[in-house]
Amino acid sequence: MLLRGFSDSRELEYFGKKWGKVIWDVGASVGKYTTKLAESNPDAIIVAFEPNLNSLYYLAYRTASYPNIVIVPSALTADGEPMKGTYSPDFGAPPTGPQIDTMSVGEAVRKFGIPSFVKMDIEGGEYSVLGAESSPLFESTLLVAWHPGAEKRSMPELPAWNVKQITSDMTLLTPTNS
Repeated sequence: MLLRGFSDSRELEYFGKKWGKVIWDVGASVGKYTTKLAESNPDAIIVAFEPNLNSLYYLAYRTASYPNIVIVPSALTADGEPMKGTYSPDFGAPPTGPQIDTMSVGEAVRKFGIPSFVKMDIEGGEYSVLGAESSPLFESTLLVAWHPGAEKRSMPELPAWNVKQITSDMTLLTPTNS
């Protein structure tokens, strides 16, 4: 099965925990971690955001037997504006088009509720989503994969969260108010 053997034990511990009633997998890709979250949290709704037109087929196939997974075929963004998408399986490649719909964080919270846990792996989009001065995600725990890109961006200041480095590109953000 696709990506069956790929995992990092430092990340895996977060996917086996009970997190609450609403969990987001932002950048769900083909659903490897989505299914782990669904199995560990059978009473929760797992919202899987995935805009890659190629990945959606595999995500749907892999998650078909999990009634607690909702697939959102959109990118999660700060502003909810359309963006150039991709059908390429190479996530590092530039977008290949066509334009795709996106959902802002605010829209997602109104539709699905404030998540207790968010896995975020969105190929550079994390900088704008988490760079907002106020966000309903300030109440959530996040596991974020950072993609600095050619610009070599550094992680933004995140005063709403305690930051713990998990791997060289992955951080755990826990709310400072918890």
